[in-house]
Amino acid sequence: MQEVDSMKYIFFLLTMFSIQWVFGVQVFEGYLTKNDGNYYFTPASADSFYKVHALTHNVEENLKRFENGDFIIGSGSLEAANKKINIESVDYVGLRRLLGMWVGTDGIMIFKDFSTMSFTPPFSGVKEDNKVRPSLTNYQKQFRYSMSPTDGNEWALFVSDDKGTSFATMEFSNKNVIMKIFESESGKIVRTLKLERR
Repeated sequence: MQEVDSMKYIFFLLTMFSIQWVFGVQVFEGYLTKNDGNYYFTPASADSFYKVHALTHNVEENLKRFENGDFIIGSGSLEAANKKINIESVDYVGLRRLLGMWVGTDGIMIFKDFSTMSFTPPFSGVKEDNKVRPSLTNYQKQFRYSMSPTDGNEWALFVSDDKGTSFATMEFSNKNVIMKIFESESGKIVRTLKLERR
C-alpha cells in the first residue's frame, strides 16, 4: 500500500514537472530592487539583474508593497536574452523590514532571517510581601516561518515548531506591527499582538 502511495506521489511530481516544462513556467527565488519606478530581480544563485514584468494584476499590486532587498519565491519565465523575468505569481516572501527585534506585552519576537524566528515570553511577576516583583525568564522558543502576500495590507504568516503549524496575519503600521493568530479548526482569532520595533 505504501508503494502505491509513493508511486502516486512520484507520478504527481512528474506531472507537475511536465506541465511546467511544456508551458515554460519555472520556480524562481531571489531579491527585488526598485529603481526609477521599475523593478529588478536578482536570482539567489547569481549576480545578474532581470527587469520584472508582472503578468497579472495581483502580481502588480504585490510589487508595490515590496522594498529594496526583499526576497521572493514565485513562478514565471525567464528571458535571458532580453534580461527580463515574467512573473505569474509570488508565493512566498522575505521582508527586510520584518527582520530584527519586535517587543510587545506578550513577549519579544526576533526574526533572525527570512525563515527562522524566536519568541521570549515577557517578565513574570513573583509575589513577595504582597508586592509583585518582575523576574526575567530565560526561556526562548525557536520557530520556522514562511510568509505569503495576501489581498489588502496584511501578510499571511505560517509559523511551525515540532508540535505543528499555526496561521497568523501581520500588518505593518509605522514602527508597529499587528499580528493576529488564528485557531486552526474554527478560523477564529485567538490572540492579537501589537509589536513595536526595537
